[in-house]
Amino acid sequence: MELVISRYEPYFELGVQSFLGKAFKDDGRKLDLIGKDKDLTTITSHYMNAGGCFWVLKDDKNIVHGTIALRYLGDCFEIRRFFVGRKDQGKGYGKLLLQTVLQYAIDTRVEIVKAATLERSMVAQFLFEQAGFKPAARYNESRADIFYKLALTLEWRYIFQINDLRRQFHETLILNPTENLPCLHKETNASFIDGLYVSERIKDLSDKIIFAGRNPYISFFASIKNSWCQLLHAYDVDLKTLSGLHAHMILFMCILHPKDIVMLLPEICGGHYSTEAILKSIGADVIHMQADCRHMCVDREKTEKLIELYQPKYIFVDRSEGLVYEDFSWLGKYEQSFKIFDASQYLSHILTGDFQNPFAMGFDMILSTLHKNYPGPQKGIICVKKDSETWRTYQQNAKTFISSTHPGDIANSLQPLLEFEQFKEYARNNNGCSRLLEKELVRHGIPVVEPACTDPKTMHTWILCQNSQESYDYYLKLEQLGLLTNYRLLPYGLGYGLRLGTSAAVRCGLNRSHIAELASIMSRTYHGYVDSSTKKRTSKFIRRVKESTA
Repeated sequence: MELVISRYEPYFELGVQSFLGKAFKDDGRKLDLIGKDKDLTTITSHYMNAGGCFWVLKDDKNIVHGTIALRYLGDCFEIRRFFVGRKDQGKGYGKLLLQTVLQYAIDTRVEIVKAATLERSMVAQFLFEQAGFKPAARYNESRADIFYKLALTLEWRYIFQINDLRRQFHETLILNPTENLPCLHKETNASFIDGLYVSERIKDLSDKIIFAGRNPYISFFASIKNSWCQLLHAYDVDLKTLSGLHAHMILFMCILHPKDIVMLLPEICGGHYSTEAILKSIGADVIHMQADCRHMCVDREKTEKLIELYQPKYIFVDRSEGLVYEDFSWLGKYEQSFKIFDASQYLSHILTGDFQNPFAMGFDMILSTLHKNYPGPQKGIICVKKDSETWRTYQQNAKTFISSTHPGDIANSLQPLLEFEQFKEYARNNNGCSRLLEKELVRHGIPVVEPACTDPKTMHTWILCQNSQESYDYYLKLEQLGLLTNYRLLPYGLGYGLRLGTSAAVRCGLNRSHIAELASIMSRTYHGYVDSSTKKRTSKFIRRVKESTA
């Protein structure tokens, strides 16, 4: 039976009194609701409306199995009514109750939390001391023997919250296609160069400022850039930007002039929802590629007519969402337009040759994040097929907007590729898990959206429920289980649904042998509700997946 922590509501009053009456009896005491325990008859006014709070540990029938409270004393909180039923002890519920009140104290910006317990209450003492409480002088006339105080310093708050996030991370599995986990890669020992100012070229007496001792770093980064040029068949590469969207902003701030016409893959076709606003803020005139919603792709004929009519200076294909890796080679004949492709969702499979290189389609520039489909650091990359005025303009102007290259991340950008066979196996496993999961979900009757054209399938899977509320409810049910997906507005007028992917999960250990059980869990949740047995099953499944990376 799964127990959950809930804030007190008036309908819990009798349950709280009954639970604590039994807890007191087991401890050789008697509950006195007229005297020293009368706060339990006015919990709302005594705690909830007086600056504090009260929580219960309950089952799915609202039966109380534990309690904890915070009483506000004017300049601090005091922990009160900290009990877990005997049958539920030793399962981590006491720690969760204590974490709940401490997070509440952090959120309310109270700096001191006090607590008191009996000398024989060894478990409570252990939990308080584990959380950082220190012995303190008696501060009331209760029958407690031991008193504690915890100072919620900046250091304590930071460590507490980081540890809690780490716990949550290990108890969940990311199932979306746009996140990766570079922290799971081997240490590269490049942290010693974090924070250094490293320029892209060796400087001389004509420069306004030079940092001494940087020439070896500049040479090292030139070698990294050369490696990226070879991998992507590029003329030149830039690694200054911090992410894909940051690359969008910096690039267009550098090369656009007011009233320049930019043809953009619009949001309805899976384009990024921020890109048009970025372009218009710089003064561009934006026209859209046309959508073929029936086949869920770009309407080539209508789009070509617009290109011929408006003669755009730039064509930007920034697909952040899509079921297929669409062939845009037909754009190659429009030589008057500088063509840019965002590869953030596809970079690993471009590098392994599973997807066609955008340069081979006729694009002039590729930009990408290095932390989505590619399992690298938080970084952006911009590369060009050949030298051009546009590229020289970007290089000249970019240094105005970026002062630091974040050298540690540049050094780490190649790290996933150092063992290329292992990298290819990651890409293959990602592809295999994604395809197999989609197949299994369909077999279980989950409404997976099927692509309507024959281009290569991407790592994205869409689930489209009957309406947005049903999609959102399914998203929340999966989140309850620790399966973290995306709820989002899907392209081509489909409406709201779920977006799934396996890139981060594969980094955590997911492989093809896990897919049948994962699909079964997702099916049970889709066709039913979240119960304690499904939670336990999912928790064991996630542990098994993550243990496979150990």
